[in-house]
Amino acid sequence: MSQTAVNQSSFLYPWLVESFKSLTQHPIPNSLFIYGEKDIGKLQFGLELAHYLLCESTAQRPCHTCDACHWVAQGAHPDLFVITPQNLKHLLPFDTDEGDETSESEDKKQSKFIRIEQIRQVIAKNELGSYRGGKRVVLIYPVEAMQAEAANCLLKTLEEPSAQLHFILITSHLEKILPTIRSRCQFFSIPKPHHEFASQWLKDHLSEPVTQEVINQKLALYAGSPLKVMQAIDHKTLDELTVVKELSKFKLLQSGVIIEQLQQHTLFDILNCIYKWSIDLNLVAFGLESRYFPHLTSVMKSQTQQVSKTALQQFISHLRDDIRLSNHPLFPKVQLDTLLMKYKQLFS
Repeated sequence: MSQTAVNQSSFLYPWLVESFKSLTQHPIPNSLFIYGEKDIGKLQFGLELAHYLLCESTAQRPCHTCDACHWVAQGAHPDLFVITPQNLKHLLPFDTDEGDETSESEDKKQSKFIRIEQIRQVIAKNELGSYRGGKRVVLIYPVEAMQAEAANCLLKTLEEPSAQLHFILITSHLEKILPTIRSRCQFFSIPKPHHEFASQWLKDHLSEPVTQEVINQKLALYAGSPLKVMQAIDHKTLDELTVVKELSKFKLLQSGVIIEQLQQHTLFDILNCIYKWSIDLNLVAFGLESRYFPHLTSVMKSQTQQVSKTALQQFISHLRDDIRLSNHPLFPKVQLDTLLMKYKQLFS
């Protein structure tokens, strides 16, 4: 999102507008949890709420014209503090140097976490009071990325909140948050967009035309998230439907077709696709609805009737182990070929 675009419009995706109106009809609590499924725009919702809280207009908020609104749009408002892990900063519509004091030699794994230093820096700045003499907003995304020390540090501040200080905490995994933090917050759920809404939005915003059938299949595959579907189509991520087309040949599968995907995609992505397909096979084997590939349910039914449910579950368990080890595979082609051989044996 360009800086110019942000200045002229809100951060919100259109399917979030009604939820935002509903929330802002009432006073905003000082500690608010925004939660919902992944990739439906919760971060953008939180940014718009920060925009709303910091806007200095006496009429409609956010007005997008006052100094405060312009500063928020540029990520330059002195009373807005956005805390994210290093590896998610690219999701913000502006640059931020908050908490960037780690050395280049620091373990790259730390980039996935929110560290205690990031929380301490923000708390220390807020002890000095508001720069504009009004509200201050701390947005943390995603909250489950906080290391234990960071979570405990935040808890102390939540226990004694300042009247003008607002915490916007965003998560896709409410169950992973410390009960002591949850107990000090109010909650607001963000629903995923209706299928028709998401489908129409994709038709209007995809960079290349895609059939309704493909859109329906992709929305099922990505749990109804138009953002994930757009990323998959526009940015040429692994075409999981191509992999599944080969997997649906069962014992006649040609391993080389899937192994070729390693030339452009990671082993993790391919294994994750096989895992989704295997989960669907297991669901159908027990007479349940498929989750990711409903358009292939009839194909799955014709094969799972003859498959040992125990063997299928053992395969899924083995697949989970392979996924855990897939970040640093020594021989990805050999590992994938071995897995596909085990898959074909299920149907022999």
